[in-house]
Amino acid sequence: MPEPTASPAHLRIQPLGVIVQEVIDDLKQRGTTPELPTGIPLLDDAIWGLHRSELTVIAARPGEGKTSLCLQLCRHLADQGRRVLFVSLEMTRHQLTERLLVQMTQTDAWPLRRGQGTAEFIAKLEPLKPIWGRFNLRFVDGTGYTIEQMRHLVNQLEAHGGTPDVLVVDFIQLIALESGLQRFDAIAEYLRMLKELAMLHRMAVVVCSQVNREASKNKNKRPTLGNLKGSGALEELADQVIMCWWEELGSEEKPKGLKYWFLVEKQRHGPPGQMIPVRFDPHRLTFHAVEEEVANWHEDGKPPEVVVTD
Repeated sequence: MPEPTASPAHLRIQPLGVIVQEVIDDLKQRGTTPELPTGIPLLDDAIWGLHRSELTVIAARPGEGKTSLCLQLCRHLADQGRRVLFVSLEMTRHQLTERLLVQMTQTDAWPLRRGQGTAEFIAKLEPLKPIWGRFNLRFVDGTGYTIEQMRHLVNQLEAHGGTPDVLVVDFIQLIALESGLQRFDAIAEYLRMLKELAMLHRMAVVVCSQVNREASKNKNKRPTLGNLKGSGALEELADQVIMCWWEELGSEEKPKGLKYWFLVEKQRHGPPGQMIPVRFDPHRLTFHAVEEEVANWHEDGKPPEVVVTD
């Protein structure tokens, strides 16, 4: 929870009747769709999108799609007219932009990295030019590693046009260690700061987290809340925890299988425990919604005809 502040501007002491009216006004504005949708229908049904003033943790093993998922969420939200800030502690803004363009053009990322098909790729970008002017999506690198840096970044945004609707931090284990703090405590303090910023500025905050290696020892290698890497504060402070589970990745039978799940392991304001089947295209860094139960997919790894939603 946020620490007490001595600044009168931040104090929110109001009569109960005023707060009740504000709640009623908020209820009247709610529609039949989430305000901040993820763009993946079954996931939106399970968590009702992202939520202002709340902290969502998206966790996965390295290389299993958490950055791709966050980029896809950011792209969808920016397309909906939302202000989105993606703070990367892992990649440069140029690397993130290339990944975003791969998603938008549905290009195979690996040949592109090797310098193959660049002319065709650039040609695909030409029709997208009108989008850049209306996309309020910002990538930031080289900062945000400390609490002070993150506070300064958000304050600067507030002073120059307003804070974002959604803030993404990728990923939490790369924060700098503050003087005298252990990794466990540093992550906890950083998360408390993000939670405070979310509540103060009414923005949704998404934090990417790694899953520790102990998850490989679990039954079916399915990750749980106890596998969040580095600090129990990830479980304690998050309003929602979504675990990405590539069930067949690394299995001898299906080393690159199709069974991929979003596991809603925690949801403070709703029911946890949902398993959302999705299809992940690692070549184009894109998640697709499916309307068939993944358990019913054919044993040869090829799914039956399914409805795919981009």
